[in-house]
Amino acid sequence: FLSLMSDVVKINVNMIVAISEELLFKLVEFAENLGRKKERISLFKESQFISQNQAHIRYGKGNVTKWVKAGIVKKYKDVDGKLRSGVRYDVLDLESAAFKCNYMKELSPLAKAEMREIISPVP
Repeated sequence: FLSLMSDVVKINVNMIVAISEELLFKLVEFAENLGRKKERISLFKESQFISQNQAHIRYGKGNVTKWVKAGIVKKYKDVDGKLRSGVRYDVLDLESAAFKCNYMKELSPLAKAEMREIISPVP
């Protein structure tokens, strides 16, 4: 959870930064949902990987491609010896990338302004 916060907000480890209550609740909610999903995967109730086609439908082809190029999400190619082997993505990696890239979209205007103030570089 703390590593997620530092990735999302890009804060210095030696700094204490006040974040909005709304963002804190979003971070906690995201961590809970990710934990539940991880548990369902470990109990084999949900698959750990989804196909490239499913990832493109769920998260958008442009987003998935951007995340792979940025190194946020890793793609796994099926090893079946075929020329056109399928590509799969880890669901938890995709969920984390989607949250990191979209968490500000769902915030209220006041919370967005607070976050911009927090993450903007200090002169």
